[in-house]
Amino acid sequence: MSKFAVIADPHYYSETLGVTGKAYERRQASDQKMLAKSKGTVTAAFAEIIKSDAEFLLIAGDLSNDGERCSHEEMRELLEEFKKHKPVYVITATHDWCCDGNPRRFEGDEVFNDVDTIPPEELHEFYRDYGLSEALSEFHTHQDKVSYVVRPCEGLTVFCLDDDQNGEGGSGYSDEHFEWITEQTYEAKKRGDVVVGMQHHHLHLTEFDRVINGRGSVEYRERLCKKFADIGFSLMFTGHSHMQHIRKIESDKGNPFYEVNVGSISGYPAPIVYCDATQSGVDLKTEHLKSFTYNGEEYTNDYLKEHATAMFTKVFAAARENEKERFSALVACLGINEKKANKIWIIAKPLLRWVDKLTVRKTARILNFISFGKAIDKQAAKEIGGVKVTDMIFSTFHSILDGSLVKHEEGSAYYTVFTQALSFPLRLIKKLHIKKESLIRTLTHLKNAAPELMTGGPLDNNNYFIPFYDTLI
Repeated sequence: MSKFAVIADPHYYSETLGVTGKAYERRQASDQKMLAKSKGTVTAAFAEIIKSDAEFLLIAGDLSNDGERCSHEEMRELLEEFKKHKPVYVITATHDWCCDGNPRRFEGDEVFNDVDTIPPEELHEFYRDYGLSEALSEFHTHQDKVSYVVRPCEGLTVFCLDDDQNGEGGSGYSDEHFEWITEQTYEAKKRGDVVVGMQHHHLHLTEFDRVINGRGSVEYRERLCKKFADIGFSLMFTGHSHMQHIRKIESDKGNPFYEVNVGSISGYPAPIVYCDATQSGVDLKTEHLKSFTYNGEEYTNDYLKEHATAMFTKVFAAARENEKERFSALVACLGINEKKANKIWIIAKPLLRWVDKLTVRKTARILNFISFGKAIDKQAAKEIGGVKVTDMIFSTFHSILDGSLVKHEEGSAYYTVFTQALSFPLRLIKKLHIKKESLIRTLTHLKNAAPELMTGGPLDNNNYFIPFYDTLI
């Protein structure tokens, strides 16, 4: 039927906003994705997709860094060049209209907020030529942002959905908006089309997501997944989290819904999801940007990988090398002002140095001492005893972003030690008879997240076949 590509979260940043100086370095150091180099990653991704057999491209929101008009204008120029080769369909999201009202530019040590941004109601006209001009139907939200439906080829209907606000203060859809989605799904199925969609905010929360999300957010998203499933809308591409994963949820009626959460193209692992759609389903194959060029210099995917954890590795390095000023500047990127950073240096330096030297062997001994030998399997700890704890932590962070490209089989020493270590905090508070419900819930999710982080979860997060199914509305 058709082959297409999906990317998410370009977060394009215009160099005119500043790419040098202390203020910019602080901002860049605190971000998992690229800022100035986003032009390089986006340009490289577009070039790869043009060379591929994909017939069109979907971009699942956050086109700009923070809604700056100059960033949007430069991003639109790249889209115009891409469109000369293949169609492209975009949606915008909260970073495209600077939802926090804090646009920034950087000059020397100073941060300025006098940046012209594009308001939400102007975005659909600004990007009209990249999807909306081909719409079979469109829906305007209370913000005057637009969801629309296109038919890029025979037999396939694509929903490009704006889920920024549901009218009640959160992401999602008003009743009227979802009624329109239901009607358009029915019309597509009457044509004999299969249906896929994209929205920006991810729906299915993994156990790790649940550690950092409120209960209300989780419950609302699960209900929305089931509503989509019960109207026969079984596949949604999303972004926002910058984490690569594929998840399945079933409604109470047994109808399946699949979400493909696509990581940011401007940060590790810079995924491009290639999709081969037929009447029976969509075969997904994820490739990662191997390299990109910025200011004449080539950078590899390993550079993106190192940058993803650089904020933390550099803090450890500052402590290791006794660089107080560097430590203070780095910690300031995390929201702690330099005055406070200087005060905690005397405690932080030895603590960070100690953690930096910790091995699995030593950590297991400490936890087993606390738990009278019940926390960590001694044989497993011995097998990987020389592994540094910080290396394990940073590797796990990469797994969160890339969908566990490096997998650890259940029963392996690495898997055993890691899952037991993440279970330890919950066991400890229960032993201490701490009954704070929110804390128990969070630590339970943390414990349950461990197997997913080691193996990637029940589905292959990068390569998977998603079947279509028939449901009468």
